[in-house]
Amino acid sequence: MGRTALSAKTALSSERNPPVQHGLHVQVVAQGCSQLRFPAVTTSPPDRPRIDVFLPIYDVGEVYQIGINAPPSVVYQSLLRSDFNDLWLVRLLMTIRTGKRPPRNRVPGAPPQRLQGTGFVILDDIPGEELVIGVAGKFWRPDGGRCLDLTAGDFVGFSAPGHAKAAWNFRFRIDSPECTVLSTETRIKCFGRAALWKFRFYWSLVSPFSGLIRKAILKSVKVEAESIFTEPS
Repeated sequence: MGRTALSAKTALSSERNPPVQHGLHVQVVAQGCSQLRFPAVTTSPPDRPRIDVFLPIYDVGEVYQIGINAPPSVVYQSLLRSDFNDLWLVRLLMTIRTGKRPPRNRVPGAPPQRLQGTGFVILDDIPGEELVIGVAGKFWRPDGGRCLDLTAGDFVGFSAPGHAKAAWNFRFRIDSPECTVLSTETRIKCFGRAALWKFRFYWSLVSPFSGLIRKAILKSVKVEAESIFTEPS
């Protein structure tokens, strides 16, 4: 397995066909599979991610991806079993942000059950292809300001002034029969100038830590998936 390499790029607003408007966008690539190559992402409709359905127009976006030596089915199940709050980095950063230690998630079951009461909702779930999560609120507040009554059906039409909404996905792409590219993308749309100004200031402070969390999540899924896939039968 090749040595992990990271690269990042930032681009200003762009427009795709069909029209998809982007604001500040960061892409980080982590190569994990042997001899892994990442071709340019096509924008043709068959290859469009499901996240486009829920938030095609956004102000800020961030993408990270990693190569995993395991098939999509194994990577998908490893993701579903993951509890991100158990990652020491996530717990440390959340403690710094809120001033108190976040509780561990003790709710058993699939993500929809574990997310109940958190403000996060499952927007779409195609096993082994893509999982899309949504959340809305005033993210710049110390407590996250999440709208706890948000439902999946509310997400697309949500546009409350002074708020923002975010779509977050995990996408599984086959690089070879035994290698998967797992990517995670976050898109944020703000409603009103005040909300956009507050979020951009907030994002200028937290984006480096947000990136660390997402890379830690991808790495944890990679470790578990590869350990399962390489276990002797």
